[in-house]
Amino acid sequence: MPPPLAVIFDLDDTLFGDAGCTLAGLRALAAGHPALAALPQTELVARHAHLLAALEHEVYAGTLSAEGARVWRLGQLLEGVAADAEAAAHVYHAASRAHYRPLSGALELLRALHERGLRLAVLTNYPRPVQTAKLDACGFGPYLHAAVTTSDAPPKPDPASYHAACKALGVQPDQAVMVGDNWNNDVAGAVRAGLRAVRYNPSGRPVPAEVPHAALAGFLPLETALATLLCEAETWRDTR
Repeated sequence: MPPPLAVIFDLDDTLFGDAGCTLAGLRALAAGHPALAALPQTELVARHAHLLAALEHEVYAGTLSAEGARVWRLGQLLEGVAADAEAAAHVYHAASRAHYRPLSGALELLRALHERGLRLAVLTNYPRPVQTAKLDACGFGPYLHAAVTTSDAPPKPDPASYHAACKALGVQPDQAVMVGDNWNNDVAGAVRAGLRAVRYNPSGRPVPAEVPHAALAGFLPLETALATLLCEAETWRDTR
C-alpha cells in the first residue's frame, strides 16, 4: 500500500476537544439555574446534543447562524425556567471558549506530518467562523494547507465534501487518508468517496459495519500514530 500524500482530519473531538468545551458551557449554565443543576450530567448533555442536532442542517445550509442556533437550543434547554435565552447563550459560549484546546498529541502529530512533507487539511461539519476560532486558539493553522467547512462544501458524508478537501490539497482521493471519530462522516463516507480512512476511537466504540479502515486509540505515542497514518504495512489493519 503506497503511503498517502495528504492527511485530512476531522476537527471536533478528533483534533479539538469539543466535548470538554460543551461540558464546560453546560456546567456554567447549570451553575446559574437550579433546574438544570438538578439534572444528571449525562441527561443534560444528551438533551443538549438532541437540540444541537435538531438545527444542524439549517446551520450547514447557512439559513441560520451558529449564534442563532445557540440561542434557540439554550432557550429550549431552559424551557419553563424564567431565563433570558440570549444571556444564557452568552454564559454558555464564554465558558465553552475558555476551554478551547487541542486533544492530546494533536499538535505534535500535525507538526510531524508537516515536517515529513504531507499536505494537511481539516474537513469539518460546521461553518467557517466558528471553526476558525478553534483552529486559531489551538495553534493548528501553521501546519494546515487547507480548512474546508460547511461554508465551502456540503457536509460530510456527502462525497463532494471529501473531494473538495482533496482538491484544496491538490491530490486525488486515493492519495489521501481521512482521520476522524465519527463512523459515518469520517470512515464510511470517506471510503465511499475513494479515500482511505483511520478512525480515531479513544473510547473503543464498536465497529458498526464492515468497512476497510485502520484505527487509533490516541495520537500518542507519536511513532504509532505516524506509522498508521502513513499506511506502513506492519501497522495498517483492514479492520472490520
